[in-house]
Amino acid sequence: MDSGAGSGSVTSSPAGIDCETDCTEAYANGTTVTLTAAPELTFAGWSGACSGVGDCIVTMTETKTVTATFNLAEIYLPLMLNNYEQSD
Repeated sequence: MDSGAGSGSVTSSPAGIDCETDCTEAYANGTTVTLTAAPELTFAGWSGACSGVGDCIVTMTETKTVTATFNLAEIYLPLMLNNYEQSD
């Protein structure tokens, strides 16, 4: 259910999925399930039965697979170069 170089967790409403420990759950036909991603750093998005980066909302009419992708954060550090002239 989760992939990528980063880490995070996925929870559901109604309860049942807590994807640090339980990434699968059986729901009754017609149940609307909302999945919420909580990234450690950055959340790249959903794939499978959902797309985008907001909450994933699916209505259970059959078995569905959703993947949450977590990435490492890109860190930009300022770089300052000084030109030192050496005198003789």
